[in-house]
Amino acid sequence: MSTQIEGGAPSTAEAVSVVRQAVAMSDFGRAAAQADVFLAQGLIHPALLSARALWLERQGRDEDALTAFQQARALSPGDSTLLNAIGLCLTRLFRLDEAVGVFDEAIRINPSHAATHQRKGVALGMGGHLDAAQRAHARAVQLDPRNVEAIANLAAILAKKGDMGAARARAERVLKLDPANGTAHAALALVELSALQFSDAEQRLRKVLAGGALSDHGRAVALGLLGDALDGQDRTDDAFAAYTEANAALRSFHGSRFQYEPGTVPRLESVLSSFEAVESSKWTARDDDPNAGSGTVAHVFLLGFPRSGTTILGQALNSHPEIVTLEERDCLAEPAERYLTSASGLEYLANLGDHERAAERAAYWERVRRHGIRAEGKVFVDKHPFNTLKLPLLAKLFPRAKILFAVRDPRDVVLSCFRRHFDVDRIKYEFLTLEGAARLYDVIMRFSEACRLRLPLDFYLHRHEHLVSDFDTSTRSVCDFLGISWNAGMREFANRAAVINAQSASATQLRGGLYGEGLGQWRRYRAQMANVLPQLECWVEQFGYSPE
Repeated sequence: MSTQIEGGAPSTAEAVSVVRQAVAMSDFGRAAAQADVFLAQGLIHPALLSARALWLERQGRDEDALTAFQQARALSPGDSTLLNAIGLCLTRLFRLDEAVGVFDEAIRINPSHAATHQRKGVALGMGGHLDAAQRAHARAVQLDPRNVEAIANLAAILAKKGDMGAARARAERVLKLDPANGTAHAALALVELSALQFSDAEQRLRKVLAGGALSDHGRAVALGLLGDALDGQDRTDDAFAAYTEANAALRSFHGSRFQYEPGTVPRLESVLSSFEAVESSKWTARDDDPNAGSGTVAHVFLLGFPRSGTTILGQALNSHPEIVTLEERDCLAEPAERYLTSASGLEYLANLGDHERAAERAAYWERVRRHGIRAEGKVFVDKHPFNTLKLPLLAKLFPRAKILFAVRDPRDVVLSCFRRHFDVDRIKYEFLTLEGAARLYDVIMRFSEACRLRLPLDFYLHRHEHLVSDFDTSTRSVCDFLGISWNAGMREFANRAAVINAQSASATQLRGGLYGEGLGQWRRYRAQMANVLPQLECWVEQFGYSPE
C-alpha cells in the first residue's frame, strides 16, 4: 500500500488509519516505513510512534523500541496499552524494578486487565520475588481463568516452592489448553525431578526442546533442567553437555547487557589492589554505639560464596527463637557503589567521619526494616554471600559485627555454580562458564583473605560439610560464636523452608532438610573440570580439603 493519500497531503487521521491497517495485517516493517514518512511530514500521533516501536521490537532493538514507546506515551499518558509495551521492553532489558513500576501504573489505569497482572508477575519472578509474583499471577487468573501463561507461571512458582501437587495440577490444566506450553512443561519437569523420575523428565524436556517453540531464555531453562535429568541418571558426559549448551544460550541472551562494561574479574582485581594500597590502620574505627538505630542484641553478616552452604545455615539460624535472618536482600548496594568501585572511593571510605558513618548506618537499618525485618531484641543475621565483597564497608560501618564465613569444597562450589539456575546479573554472568566461575571464586577468596588479615572484624569459618555430617555440633559452635545458647528447634529448619522466597538456588533442596548428595560431586565431573582444578588447588589446601 502506498503512503500517498488521494487528494494531497494526508490528515493525521488518514495517516493513522493507513498505519493501523498495516499493523493489523502484522506487516510491521511496512507500518514502520509508512509511519516514518508521515512523521517526516510533521504529523504527530502515538500510533505512528508505536508502529515504529513495534517494528524495532521485532528487530531485537529493545532500547530503541523503549524510546519510541516512551515518546508515544508522552502524547497519551493515560494509555495503559503503551504502559504495557514499555513494561515489556523494560522486562526484556532486565530493568525489572522499573518494569514493575510501569505495570503498577497500567494497573492503576486499567485494574481489570489480566495480562498486565501476568506481565507484572513475570518481572517480579525474574527478580526473585516469588511471593509477589505468585500474587500477581493469581490475580491475573482470577480476572481471566483461561490466561494460560499466568497459570503456567503459577505452576512453576509452586514447583520451586515445593508444592508439587498443586504445581502438577496447574501445569496439566495449562497443557490441556496449550499442549506446547514450555513453562508448564518446565514446571512438570521440576515435579518429576523432585520425585526422582529422571527418565520421564528427560523425555519431556527433549520433546519440548525438539518442538522449537521455546524462547531463547525458555530454551536455556529447559536445557538446564535436562542436565539435571541426565545427572540423575549418572550420565555425566551428557549432563555436562546440556549444562554447557544451556549456559551458552544464557550468555548469548544476556551478553548485550554487559558487553560495554568492564569484566567482573578484572574489576575485582582492581578493587583488591586499591584496598591493599590503603594503610591498614585507617580501617580501625571508633564505635561508640555499634547497634545504634537497630535495637539488636548482635549483628551478624553471613558471607562466603554462592553454593557454599549459606542458605542452609541461614535457615537453621532463623529457626532459633533469638535470631532473625534476612535472606539475600542487598541493603548496602548504594554505599558499596559509592565507596568500593574505585581507589578514590576506598580511600574516602577508610577516612569516613563519624557523622557520615552514622548516616550510612541509619540508612542501612531503614532498608532492613523495609524488607519486613523486626530485629529489636534479636540477633540479626544479614545473609548474602556477595557481601563478602563489601567487607571494608562492613568494617567501617559495623566494626563490632560478627562475620560468619561459610566454606565448602571449592571444586564442588564452582561446579555447582556452573550447573545451577541463577538469575543472571553482572557478577553471576561469570558462572556461565567453568573458567569464569573458577576465576571469580579465586579473586573473591583472595579478597576475603586480604580483608580477614587487614580488617578488625571477628571472623568465624563455618564448614558446610561439618554441618551436614554433625548438625548439632556444628550449630552449637556457631551459637557459641554468636554468644547465645543452642536451641533444639534449629533442627526443624526444613519445616520453615516453605516460606523461603526461593531467591537462593538452594531453596528447593533445602526443603528436603540436610542433604549430603552434593558433597564430592566434583569427582564425577573430574574430567570436565580438568582445566580449572589447578586454579582451585590453593583454596582446597587453604580450607583443608583432601586433594583427591
